[in-house]
Amino acid sequence: MSARGSNPRSSMPAAQRLAWSRRRFLDTTVRAAGAGLLPGLAGLGALGALERAQAATNVSGYKALVCLYLNGGNDGFNWLVPVTAAAYQTYAGSRTSLALANNTLLPLTPLAGGGASDGNTYGLHPSCPELQTLFNGGQAAFVCNVGTLVQPLTVAQAQAGTALPPQLFSHADQTTEWMTSYPQSPNRTGWGGRIADLLVAQGVSPKLAFNVNVGGANYWQEGQVTNPYVLGTSGAPTVSVTDNTTYRGGARARLANALLTQAASDPNLMVQQYAAIWGNATAKVAQVNAALGAAGDLTTAFPSNPNDWDLGLQLHEVARVIKAQAQIGDARQMFFVQMGGFDTHSGELATQAALLGYVSRNVNAFLAAMTEIGQQNNVTLFTISDFGRTLTTNAGGADHGWGSHHLVAGGAVKGGKFYGRMPSLMIGGADDFGQGRIVPTTSTDQYAATLANWFGVAASDLAGLFPNLANFSAQNLGFV
Repeated sequence: MSARGSNPRSSMPAAQRLAWSRRRFLDTTVRAAGAGLLPGLAGLGALGALERAQAATNVSGYKALVCLYLNGGNDGFNWLVPVTAAAYQTYAGSRTSLALANNTLLPLTPLAGGGASDGNTYGLHPSCPELQTLFNGGQAAFVCNVGTLVQPLTVAQAQAGTALPPQLFSHADQTTEWMTSYPQSPNRTGWGGRIADLLVAQGVSPKLAFNVNVGGANYWQEGQVTNPYVLGTSGAPTVSVTDNTTYRGGARARLANALLTQAASDPNLMVQQYAAIWGNATAKVAQVNAALGAAGDLTTAFPSNPNDWDLGLQLHEVARVIKAQAQIGDARQMFFVQMGGFDTHSGELATQAALLGYVSRNVNAFLAAMTEIGQQNNVTLFTISDFGRTLTTNAGGADHGWGSHHLVAGGAVKGGKFYGRMPSLMIGGADDFGQGRIVPTTSTDQYAATLANWFGVAASDLAGLFPNLANFSAQNLGFV
């Protein structure tokens, strides 16, 4: 084992080092192709199960998915609360000091046939009047008690250790499992990345990238041969390596420019492709910023609050890119944004109230922006989170849980409804794994596959994207 900081390849024979370099080089260039940086290599396609895909993804018209990651583990059981008398008493008895007062909850009025599976009436957290309006108006829905699963589980099976997702209640692991929808494997490709791989495998080349990352590093958008395009909140960041004249007296810029100049006549494939990657990256910056400039800004005002983790800025930038879709030219786009602070081990009532208020106002502004530009039926926003939280309290907060409720919103959403089975909120009840950790009744695979199918992925290709989906009888939950 090499010492920390040493080069693990230094002891390799020269031939092995060269082979390693070639593999790394090919991996880099193929992934760059999938991100649109080297369009000529895009035909290499995806690997594994995706290259065996039979049905073509439907890319007619324009569609976009927007993943809103509630970083830290949002307490869904205080986001959506039963108000029916008996059910509320069970909730209040389980939540004790975390229970919200019944008379503060915002009434939700489901559309015909959209009531909760348990027959109870539900109310929304008092900080979310905008989401209440969206739900009651049919533009938003809740998918109930979603979580990481390999197969459907009863409490008894879960307590016996049957097919449990690994590392339950771990932030990093459960987030990864949510984003990859494949908990049994250390594979770190996300299901958004695999959709992009599938499109490339089926011969659809991105003009920019199928995945656009505004919210930070994530596994959801990582493919095997595709990478997300990373975008700031004020346009594409400049590629600075060739124009930095301050770093070491401009030495880096001179070296980079010399290498790019040399590439024109250098027979070395690595030098040529390095120059091509940098050239295309620079071109992409110009392409994106020109497209955003040509499309212009929106008139819809997004909330501005320094405590909302720049969620307003992130969603505003997503809206700008969608408005520039005609200039960019990609018929399918997936965006990632995030907001943190949801790891509420203490002070949950005040903290979550503020956070959910930011979510409510920003989601409402984003949907208004989509209506402004006429894309309201083509864009679907959905939430994910590490996990839910325990029903039991922990020093004014709640510990890491399992299942939780999630929001989907947009003009294509069959809103004003609750999807999936509502769990019992009784400590030690029919759905309690232990300590108020609720076993999910809907899997992340079902949730994600429903979104992917709406996005245009053929039903016959879903199994390649979600290896555990076949374990669940309902493979499309019907919320879009």
